[in-house]
Amino acid sequence: MSDSLAVLSSEPVDADIAARVRRVVGSDLTIESIEVPRDIRQGILVLRGRLTVPSHAAFRRWLAELRPLGYTPMLRPEPEAGHEAVALYIIAGVPRQARSRPWINLVLFLLTVISTLFVGSLYGGDLNGVSQISDLFLPQNLIRGWPFSFTLLGILVAHEFGHYFAARYHKVAVTLPFFIPLPIGFGTLGAFIQLKEPVPDRRKLFDIGVAGPLAGLILAIPLLFLGLSTSPVDIPPVGANVQLEGNSILYYFAKIAVFGKALPNPITGEDVFMNQVTFAAWIGLLVTALNLLPVGQLDGGHTVYALFGRSARYANWATLVVMAFLAIAGLEPVQAIWPVLRNFGFTGWWLWLGMIVFVLGPHHPPALDDVTQLDARRRLVGYLVIAVFILTFVPTPFRIL
Repeated sequence: MSDSLAVLSSEPVDADIAARVRRVVGSDLTIESIEVPRDIRQGILVLRGRLTVPSHAAFRRWLAELRPLGYTPMLRPEPEAGHEAVALYIIAGVPRQARSRPWINLVLFLLTVISTLFVGSLYGGDLNGVSQISDLFLPQNLIRGWPFSFTLLGILVAHEFGHYFAARYHKVAVTLPFFIPLPIGFGTLGAFIQLKEPVPDRRKLFDIGVAGPLAGLILAIPLLFLGLSTSPVDIPPVGANVQLEGNSILYYFAKIAVFGKALPNPITGEDVFMNQVTFAAWIGLLVTALNLLPVGQLDGGHTVYALFGRSARYANWATLVVMAFLAIAGLEPVQAIWPVLRNFGFTGWWLWLGMIVFVLGPHHPPALDDVTQLDARRRLVGYLVIAVFILTFVPTPFRIL
């Protein structure tokens, strides 16, 4: 700790608070100045100096010792001040963890089971024995949708519990997954977990963010190949209002691997008629790609922020530009001028753009410790996750034949 200490504020420094903080951090940080911010949102104290130990080792101990005293630390790099220069913000108070209500998670999951069974039972149009709407919810009719429901929920459960167990491993308080039932479309709007406290550092943020999509992929890819191997290839009936699923790079080459040819075939008109398992696995991969969009607090946003820090904003803006292009390309007047855009455009991206810009926010907030960098192994996994996003992204999820 420095012998001389500059106080850079006209506001009085609470000597007791400053002494407590210095006792905790002084062995790891050469303190050059202490400030009392004029804006309370920046904390009650700001200590500037240079780390004498690696940030991931120091911050872990600071957090453990300051929280019982009623303070939350935030560590930020200050590269303009030189190597190892940092600012430590001391926030009064600690996050209050909301009480868990597991019965809500269970009820939502059971409702999602029913809604996915319902959608699956309708897939394929086999409605023998159904004379009225209420008959669709009879057990003997719902059970027809079990391949779809089992496949889709298996992927979603693996995805969400990947996040959950990674958070628990790092001792970050987290809720059980919340599943969102929807008795139309895919039978669900997906699922999410909620962190009950800020993520301590970028390494933990990265681990929690990538664990979900990687766990989901372990199930989704084998189930996709299983579904394709049991799905027929045929030519859609002439004049039929057929909705085609979009190709990702992964899905395109999976069909070549199973059937030995590219589908849909632009010459013969042949295409794969997805059964329940194929359709659910395709949805699982679509959901994975949507979660890996490198924006906001989506899994992809976690990944690029943990990898690149503040420079992740370039990836955020590039993603929004591409989504805007695809959304504009999906407009009929635009397609009338440039028909080739029918293969790229999708108006559904307008909804995602609105949600990202006005609800989620395009940029990722920093972790409490924003100094610690990813190690080489995590960086390699991060680049792999970006590759997974590229392979699973579907520019045009649906189009009418």
